[in-house]
Amino acid sequence: MQRVLATYTAEYSPRVHAAAKQALLGTDSDRDRFVRTGFAEAKALDTAAREADEQHRQVIAEAERDYVRLLADADPGEQVRLAAQHALRPGRTDTDIREFYATGWMAAAALDVEIFRLRTQDAGILYRALIPRLVADAEAAELEARNAGEAAAEQARLVAARAWATTREKAEEARQAWEAERQLCLEQARYWQAVKDRAAAEADPVWASIATGAEKQRGGWTTETTFAGDEAGRWAGARDEAQLGYERMTTRP
Repeated sequence: MQRVLATYTAEYSPRVHAAAKQALLGTDSDRDRFVRTGFAEAKALDTAAREADEQHRQVIAEAERDYVRLLADADPGEQVRLAAQHALRPGRTDTDIREFYATGWMAAAALDVEIFRLRTQDAGILYRALIPRLVADAEAAELEARNAGEAAAEQARLVAARAWATTREKAEEARQAWEAERQLCLEQARYWQAVKDRAAAEADPVWASIATGAEKQRGGWTTETTFAGDEAGRWAGARDEAQLGYERMTTRP
């Protein structure tokens, strides 16, 4: 629950931010109340405040709706796409579009980052558990091949070669997976830079808040790009090590 509350304090508008922060610092009862009723109450107050602001009571320009349509179709983040589609659902009103710009967009973007991190964390744990074990097995097989008597040496070298080949294949699989994640992160970072650039050219004050959120998202995805690149490099090294082991076991001594 504390992770969820921390997300609300970082991503939502003023009253939700304040209520979530108070709950985060409060008791279990405070946090439970926020989840049951406090979030909805604070969000309703924020919506009412925006609606009372004459500048935001104006009809949303068609260009702004078009931008939400673009996000609904082509945003790199699934949660942002879903949030934009919800804002454009049949029967929607200008209030729904304003809600998307004010809170929905950045809240959905935060979920995209969180889902990415959870997904890649699980994949990373799998590879870090599997590949070192394969390396250890291949090293043991190679040692056995080197110590085998002449009659058993050839068969032992074949076993070691297969072990290194399996290790190489799994390491390359991990490298490719992390390279794909790196490209995804890079796309997200570029996208948020484009959002930030657009925000800088907009006069509506709501875009000032969007610019701040966009910079935060850009920075987060840039960090994830670096991390994914480092992981891809790690498994490229393991692949190359396995290739050398394979060559040792398939080259006549």
